[in-house]
This record gives sequence, structure tokens and C-alpha cells, in this order.
Amino acid sequence: MLTLSDSEVVLDTARGPVAALLTRPPVGTDRNAAVVLCAGVVGSKEDFLPVLPAIARAGYHAYAYDYHGHYAELAEESPEAHTIAKHAEDLVAVVESAGRPVHLVGHSYGGFVARAAALMRPELLLSVTLIGAGPGMDGAKHRRLLAGFDKTLALQGAAVMWPVVRRLVPERDTDRREFWRRRLAGMRLAFLHGALRSLTAEPDRGADLRATRLPVLLMHGYRDQRLWSAQDFAGYAGRMGAELEIIPDASHSPNLEQPELTVAALARFWADAERRHAERLFVDLVRPRALTDPYAHYRTLRERTPVLRIDLPGKAAAVVLSRHADVTRLLQEPIFASPGEDPARLTHNWQDVRIVRCLYQSFGWREGAVHTELRAALARRLVPRRAEELRADTIATAEACLDRFAARLADGSPVNLVEALAIPFASLVTGRLLDIPDADALRLGEAARVASAAFEPFMTPRQRSEMATAGEELIDALEALAAQRETGLLPMVRRLRPDLGEQYLGDLVLLFGAGYDSPASLVTLGARLLLSYPDEAALVRIGDDDAAGPAVEEILRYEPPVQIAVRIAMAPARFGDVEVQPGMAVLGLVGAANRDPGYVTNPDRFDVLRRPPRAALSFGAGRHFCPGAALSRLHAQVLFPRLLRRFPTLRIAGPVRYRAPGTMLRGIEDLPVSLGV
Repeated sequence: MLTLSDSEVVLDTARGPVAALLTRPPVGTDRNAAVVLCAGVVGSKEDFLPVLPAIARAGYHAYAYDYHGHYAELAEESPEAHTIAKHAEDLVAVVESAGRPVHLVGHSYGGFVARAAALMRPELLLSVTLIGAGPGMDGAKHRRLLAGFDKTLALQGAAVMWPVVRRLVPERDTDRREFWRRRLAGMRLAFLHGALRSLTAEPDRGADLRATRLPVLLMHGYRDQRLWSAQDFAGYAGRMGAELEIIPDASHSPNLEQPELTVAALARFWADAERRHAERLFVDLVRPRALTDPYAHYRTLRERTPVLRIDLPGKAAAVVLSRHADVTRLLQEPIFASPGEDPARLTHNWQDVRIVRCLYQSFGWREGAVHTELRAALARRLVPRRAEELRADTIATAEACLDRFAARLADGSPVNLVEALAIPFASLVTGRLLDIPDADALRLGEAARVASAAFEPFMTPRQRSEMATAGEELIDALEALAAQRETGLLPMVRRLRPDLGEQYLGDLVLLFGAGYDSPASLVTLGARLLLSYPDEAALVRIGDDDAAGPAVEEILRYEPPVQIAVRIAMAPARFGDVEVQPGMAVLGLVGAANRDPGYVTNPDRFDVLRRPPRAALSFGAGRHFCPGAALSRLHAQVLFPRLLRRFPTLRIAGPVRYRAPGTMLRGIEDLPVSLGV
């Protein structure tokens, strides 16, 4: 993009250079969205000068551009080169050059061009606004009007518009009159003839635009009834499923006649369109399927709708947070309670499956004494000092797992690192912490892997059935193991829960499940990152366990195993302009918060030497901070350097398949690896 002045630029598009006016949002207000505006047949980019600054202040990059051949000295002189379809192709190229999703605005003839572009490439757009552009001009009345104008242009040239200019622009406004004089003198007749003839073949395509499901706004001035009546506009809006905005005290060009009212209406519409877009993004995130890369969706939510109120099928109304500061507040303020305090607020069928029922009653999902008593007892056994005492055993476990992993790799065939290394390592270190025999721990690790879907908001019937079956196996096995032991963590839970009810069972499951799932997912996600970024892996390979600490923190920040934290509001609260009522679910997107530019610079860069100002939110914060965080960090610090040193040529050998469902807990199901040359 070549800059000619503060606002005049030449856009480098796939269909050639385009003259444009560009205004940028003030620092700190960027919504990562653009507005592209295209003018009428006798207009130009300057028609949008009154609205561009306000659009930028609303947080948008605003582009108003001139059509190819509208004013250029070397323009194509054939009218056939200037049609709605060809101008729409040019517009698509302008939209693509913006480099971000676009709200499209077309005035008059530009409305037809915008409509055609939206039908060509709806996926590039956030919304479409048509100003003073009716349904079509292929009827007898419009064809006669256009033919007469075309004939007059052939006889008198663009100067035929001068009486209109004199009527619209006061004589005292000499600068604007002079600008119009120059514009009319430079207007290419071939463009005008081609555009007018193209309009005569333009039918009503409102139903087609509706089928794109794009948000559409139809705007016109109260006095704009020369080409279409108010009834025509209203009917057209209905066929498009569009919002209708009538600007008072304006005619055909509200952007020139009432710029403040025009921008206010546009900003309201865009905000609502972005909210609806954000709702679709979030619904896409919670579908019960594998998510290869949720972070693009997170970025969009954080930049455009950082506080989103949403209603999900079968769930209570929820507020979704994606900024680091908001998620931190959610985790730390006592008015936001763990969902076990009121599970029905989160999901209506929480009692249908035993493992779900047990987990909602477990200490990690409760408040008060139910939470603090067991947590305090665990904390005394899982403090960082205790984790260090387990280092030697963790190293021995890691070396043994790596020996078996080496044997699997020996024949040169791809091996799934998840099954061959991550699951055994996580199962064994968790089992030994809980004094569970290795054979039982390995079996329970497989069950916990499937049962962890209990935390997911949506599942397919098959996923739900598999989760319930694995949950029964996990509950029964842990209950039996706890009954067989007199010392260790499992009997400690039994003593604190003497009724041995579902709360007790939930505590057992949470103790093993969280102890297993965090290291298992951390190993798979971290291995995938390190094998994808060999320069970063080299830095980990040459260091000792302590030097791997920053790398583990970066893996946790970049790919947190726990993606969403859930709380229930127990008192009124406000995030931004969204009111949170008592009883509402509030969801903190940890994966989005960890990549907030307000938390770290270059957040989408994986950097194992990064030293963030404070720890990422991957283990939570406040009173529910994960009591096993130090142990999970130790496991990763021990395993990754040894993995990379022992297998320096290890590489990813096929497509990576992520956990499904994977909304709440992120992990990998299949990470094929092999030894390179």
C-alpha cells in the first residue's frame, strides 16, 4: 500500500492499484475489522469524507475507494469494461487487501456493487449496508429513466450534473463547488455509460442476499423517494431479512447530509452484527468435535466482542470473557463461585450420568468448607518442596517410559506419542503419587482419558455413552483401591468424607483425573509444539531440568490443557457494558486470555525464553489455583529435555488429531512421530 498523504493511499489489490482514502482507529481501539465503502455512479471516495473520522473512532479501519476507470486518465474506454459484475470483482479484491473481516457499505450504484460482491464472497464479510439502493432497476420505469440519463450524458457529458451540484452545494461553499467541478471534468464517460447500462439489467436479488445469512442493513433518507418509494424500500428490506434505517432530514445521500446520524446507525448495526458473529464463533468452539486451532476464534472474540452474552441450547444464559484482565478477575473475585454450588445454572441434565454428578459435588467444584478442608490437606502434601522430593522418582519414571518409547520407535514406523509415551508417563506418575499399583494406574489412565469428556458442555450420543462407561470403570476402581489402603492420599479423602457418598467418589475421581489429565495433555501439546519449532526445541535440549522451566511456562501459556474456566455469579457484576445477574454462568476463555496482547507482547509467537510479567492462567488463579501445579511443572521439566536429548531427530510423521470433544480440556489423541535421518 502506497501512502500519498495522511489519508490518501493506493491499495495494491489482486486486480490492480486502487485509489482510496484510509482512516485508522486510534491506538487501543482497534476492533480488527475494516469498513469498505463504495460510492455512487457519479460519486467518488470523497463522498465519505464526512463519516470516515467517526468510523475510525469507533475502532475500524475505514477504506473509501474509487472504481477502476471512474476517473483515471488511462481508463478503459469501452463501456463493456464497466459493469456491476466487474466492479464487484474489483471490490472483492479491495476487501481481500484489507487483511481483516469487512463491513461492506455501498451507496446508490455502490449498493448494487456491494450486493454483487457479497453474493460472490460472503465469507469475507461481517455485514452489508446498502444506502439509497433499492431492489433493482430492470423494470420499465427505471429503464426509461436510465436510458434518458445515458442519452443526455452522450450529448452533454458529465456537466449535466452541474445543476444538481448547484442545488446541493451552497454558493458560499466555494471549495466544495470547485471540487465537484474538477470531479465532473475528470469523470470518464465510458464508465458512466457502462455502469448505467449494467443497472438496466439488475433485478431484485434480495432473496439471494438473504440466503447468504449475512447481516444486512438497508438505509435511506426520509426524503429519498425519487427512484424507489418508502414502500419499495420496506418490501426490499423484508425480502432480504434486513434491518431498515430511515435517516431523518436526508434524501439520497445520508452520508453527506446527516453524517453523525448515519455513523451512529452504522455503528449500532455493526456492533450487533459482530455480536451475532461472535455467537456463531462461540457455538462453533463448543461443538463436540476436535478443534485444531481455536485461537483464531479466540482472537476474534477478544478483539471484537470481549464480553459476550450468549444463550446455548439446553444451558443457562452465560457471559463469555476473553481478555486477560477479565478472566483474572473472574478467577479471583469471591462473588464468582465454582459451578458445583449451583450446577443446574450451567447445565440442565447434570444429574443424568453418575460421573458428572459426582464431579459437580467434588471439592474442586465447590466452595466453603467442602472445598477448603480437602484442598488444605492436599496442599500440605503437594507443596513445591514435596514436588522436589519426588524429582528422583519422576526422573526414574521418565527414563523407563522413554526406554519403552525407544523400543516402539526402533522399527522406523510412525508411533503415536500419545499412547506410547504421554499416557503411560502421566498414568504412572499419578499412580505413584496416589500409591496405586502401576498396572492399575495404566488401566485407570486409559479410562480417565475417555471419562474427562464429563467436563465438556456438549457431546454426541456416542461420546456421552463412552464417557459414562469409562466413568463407571474409574469410579469403581478408585473406590476399591481407596478401601484397600490405610495410608496415602486416597485413604485421606476417605477419612474426610466418612459418608462415602457421591461427593467422596467425586473427590477420588478428581484427584486421579486432574493428576493424570494435566501432565498427559501437557506432554502431548508440548511435544507437538517443540517438534514443530526446532529452534525452540534446541534451546530446551541443551539445558538442564531447571532451564526447561521457562519453556514449560510458555507451553502452558501457548497451549493450556484447560481452555475454559467456569464460574457462577453469586452477586450482580459488570464486565464492560454487560450486566451479569446472580445465577448467571460466566465462562473465562483461558486460551484467549493467555494470548492477550495486554498480557504479553507478540502473544501468538512461541518463545521458550519468554519471561512473562506473571504466570499464565493455565492452572487458574485465586482460591481455586491448582494444588498440583508444582508437580505438573516438575513432570514436564523432567520429561521434555530428556525426550529431546534422547531423540534429537524425532519428527512429526503425519496429521495430528486433537481431542474430541475438546472445548474445555485441550489435548491430542494422535501425534504420529518417527525418527528422521
